[in-house]
Amino acid sequence: MTDQKKIKLLSFDLDDTLWPCKPTIMSAEHKLYQWMQRRVPEITRNFDIESLRTHRINFLQQRQDLAHDMSALRIESLKALASEMNIESDWVSEAFSIFYQARQQVTLYDDVAPALDVLQQQYRMTALTNGNASIEKTGVSHWFEFSVSAADVGHQKPHPLFFETMMNKAGVGASEVIHIGDDPQRDIKGAFDAGIRSIWLNRAGQPWPHNDYQADWQIETLAVLPQILSEMQAN
Repeated sequence: MTDQKKIKLLSFDLDDTLWPCKPTIMSAEHKLYQWMQRRVPEITRNFDIESLRTHRINFLQQRQDLAHDMSALRIESLKALASEMNIESDWVSEAFSIFYQARQQVTLYDDVAPALDVLQQQYRMTALTNGNASIEKTGVSHWFEFSVSAADVGHQKPHPLFFETMMNKAGVGASEVIHIGDDPQRDIKGAFDAGIRSIWLNRAGQPWPHNDYQADWQIETLAVLPQILSEMQAN
């Protein structure tokens, strides 16, 4: 393998790659709802957690300009809710802060720390996310040189600009990067379109769902990642 193709940077997705996303978000929404019951009970008398979620999803359909920024989307949807209920929106900033801090309380998959501890000794590493998880607030920043979010880029993965932004920031070429993620579309197609090799983290052992592209490797646990990367380097 030529030096040009030597792996220099590993980029990792966050939600559902390093930790399960759904329980994290549900817990944060539960804490927000409890706070809203005390602060804006007129809303919680009319909306349960599920109907608030439906309201936000419907709001997104009207505000696709916010699709890349989960924080702005949630804030603006709460403001819209206040307007619909004909109440003041002076509570929204604190409400979002309650949610945002709880959203950062993640529980890593068991294989994450051992794998990243090993990989950190050999590679530069970065984090890519469509969501609003913070590598500092979630406690994973010690593994990563930097992070790139959809809000930073103005587009979600799989948009090529997302991966180009990451490569430009790191000062590396596509052949020097491996992207690891759980989502066949956002992670694997995004990397494929950017000319980046990829590893699909398929924890549930699902069949590959696409015919027009595929990951370079499929794994069910990050525990095998150091060995997989070693084999990539050798070929």
